[in-house]
Amino acid sequence: MPEQQLRIDRCVCHDVTFERALEVAKSRSLSLDQLADELGCTTGCGSCEPYLRRCLATGQVVFHEIIED
Repeated sequence: MPEQQLRIDRCVCHDVTFERALEVAKSRSLSLDQLADELGCTTGCGSCEPYLRRCLATGQVVFHEIIED
């Protein structure tokens, strides 16, 4: 059986992909706080926050490692 690689690509509480969040943030020049208000990301369990911070900073939308604050 092939080894499965960790894939983190969305806010699970609101089922919003990081790709979609990045598109919205870029198209409207939104900060992370504004994005949270718009899409709900980071307002549930909050585990997506470090991923969204990196996503907005680098454009990366799929992560293969656990990122902690």
